[in-house]
Amino acid sequence: MSAPTSTQWLRAAAARITLGSGVLARERTRRLVGWVRSVWRRTMGWLGEASGIAWAVRLAVLLAAAWVLRKIGVALAAAVLRRLESSPWLMWPAVALWLIAAWRAADPKRRGPAPAAAAEPVPEEGPAAGLTPDEIRALLIAAFKLDPQVHVTVLAERLTEATGRPWSAADVRAAVGAAGGRVDTGVRMPGRSPSTGVRRASLPDPSPATPPPPVEGVVVAGQDPSTGAATATPTGPATASPGRRPDIVQDPDNPHHWLVKERA
Repeated sequence: MSAPTSTQWLRAAAARITLGSGVLARERTRRLVGWVRSVWRRTMGWLGEASGIAWAVRLAVLLAAAWVLRKIGVALAAAVLRRLESSPWLMWPAVALWLIAAWRAADPKRRGPAPAAAAEPVPEEGPAAGLTPDEIRALLIAAFKLDPQVHVTVLAERLTEATGRPWSAADVRAAVGAAGGRVDTGVRMPGRSPSTGVRRASLPDPSPATPPPPVEGVVVAGQDPSTGAATATPTGPATASPGRRPDIVQDPDNPHHWLVKERA
């Protein structure tokens, strides 16, 4: 497998930082909203425990505390703003810390396994018919290449190229559902408008012992699809014997193609 180019690495790094920034923003927002709700519930509970004069006294205490906290917050914000204006170099360490945190937040190992999607049956028709969920998952992950998220139409093109069989957008959606992933809207790819797609993080990792997916009709890399399994005679390791399931291995010269080998 060839090493990624500098452009591919920078693109993947930028996509990872973008994904991590979104994760950080959502996590911080969730924590802030949770804290505000917790404080509000405790405050309302404390106020609701009293009645009459005691309730009025507690309300006055809360209003006074809110006024003091507002004054303190405004003073702190003004002090921070003055500090930043007098020392603009502090923005660089802040940006560096954010980039590091975003990079770490986008690591699937640190974020834990992706939430399990609703189980869907394996397609009975189409190019993914007859495959197990792990085999479909491995095939999809290979089609992602170095992209953390890919449009459905692009996945269909890559799967068609990799397997030698036509994939439609509906085939990709069915395969993603059977693999335990999900199709999202607003997925971004460099040089393309946001569209419906799949994020790599939504797909669970395949089992370590899962072999590359055997797909009937796969042709050897470099062959014309018209000379694939439908018309070619079963000679050598390029095709499988009738009634036997072939092994599909990744082409060492082109990681985006698969080679058919006779199973021993």
